[in-house]
Amino acid sequence: MKSITLQYLRLPPIARLLIIVFFVLTIFGITIRILEPTNFLTVFDGIYWAIVTAATVGYGDLVPRSIFGKMMTIFLILIGTTFFTYFFAQVAGATIKRQSGLLKGDVAYEKSSHIVIVGWNERAKDLIEQIHNRDPEEKIVLIDRTLPQNPYQYGNIHFIHGKPYEDLTLQKANVAEAEKVIVTANNQVSEEQSDMDAILTLLAVKGICPEAQTIVEILTPTQYENAKRAGADHIIHTSNIVSLAFFENLG
Repeated sequence: MKSITLQYLRLPPIARLLIIVFFVLTIFGITIRILEPTNFLTVFDGIYWAIVTAATVGYGDLVPRSIFGKMMTIFLILIGTTFFTYFFAQVAGATIKRQSGLLKGDVAYEKSSHIVIVGWNERAKDLIEQIHNRDPEEKIVLIDRTLPQNPYQYGNIHFIHGKPYEDLTLQKANVAEAEKVIVTANNQVSEEQSDMDAILTLLAVKGICPEAQTIVEILTPTQYENAKRAGADHIIHTSNIVSLAFFENLG
């Protein structure tokens, strides 16, 4: 009995309320069946009447005939209106709260085989567009601590707001079941600080899931070896790519 109570208390508020409503309607259904056995031939008839009455639908196909049955009907209508109004208000409130949480990046990602992209910048934006041009159904989780809300309100982009090198943030992004983790450089800080943040994020990712396939963007040559030591599977050395592009265009 104690374990059942604990399991009940762990349920979401809406689920607990739904169980209470169903329990109350079942009690009323059984009671009306006992009071008027010739009118309500089965317990199911009683429960059906209780639901119709509490919802104030009132089909009239099953109605009590005794004084006690009619008094119980009045009572059921009064409490039923309260129950159902409160239930739907809770459902609407929970839906709005979840939508707000999704927009602000507070809701954990529960699916798997997704791509995690750390950092919001033009490179991340272009990468997301290229991935979706290749496969519109590809699931992407974007982690960033600077965005106030999800820049993509539609599509398969799930936003997590937080510091990418913290375990809680990475767990919300379900890094342990991700297909790949891509860490982009932070252009809002110095190159050295950006590389330090990237390596710290890489260490945190590998700490949670050593098998995670990681791609890390590094800006300074001195941190290239550190990224390799931290376990990066692929390293993109942005400075080399840009300097090579400049050299090739010198003529």
